[in-house]
Amino acid sequence: MQKFHLPIQFQHSAAEFWAIYRASTCAVERRRAQFFALRYEGKSEADTLELTKYSASAARLIIQRYHKLGLAGLRDGRPLNQGAPTLLTAAEQQELAAQLREALDQGRPWDGPKVQAWLKERLGKTVHIARTYELMRAAGFSLQQPRPRHVKSDKAAKEAFRAVRESWPSKLSVHCPLAPVNVTCCPSQCRVNGP
Repeated sequence: MQKFHLPIQFQHSAAEFWAIYRASTCAVERRRAQFFALRYEGKSEADTLELTKYSASAARLIIQRYHKLGLAGLRDGRPLNQGAPTLLTAAEQQELAAQLREALDQGRPWDGPKVQAWLKERLGKTVHIARTYELMRAAGFSLQQPRPRHVKSDKAAKEAFRAVRESWPSKLSVHCPLAPVNVTCCPSQCRVNGP
């Protein structure tokens, strides 16, 4: 039998908890109101935990929250959490985007460490390297680069091969004397013909 071993000091009646339960559209708030209404009406700890599907540790947390905040402690605070503030102001973001564009126009695209150094030097802000890439994406830049080419690749040889390839017939027929099968290939169709 689970018990939460924490007495509830009720500041409100069961009717108030049931009114919140009926009026609320938030599942978390409804469940917490139900928990307190059942306990106020005298349900045992085990029965209340079974009906609301709370663990004993979760029950202790919501009881502490109720003691601290009252009825406001029943609400789910997650929708109101706006997250951490942005790293850069709008003006700083525009300044960074201008620097990134200028470096790109000069043929020296920046990467994360360069952005990190610029932020430290210019704005006096220490930023984790992963956040610099987020800032670059927010400014409309990505780390896409052309595929590396082999240092010994020969452009003239590529062009010569392309010229020879274009002179090949579009339809090739291959006959194998060991197997009585003709293979015909062309760009629009591929088929295997029997004997």
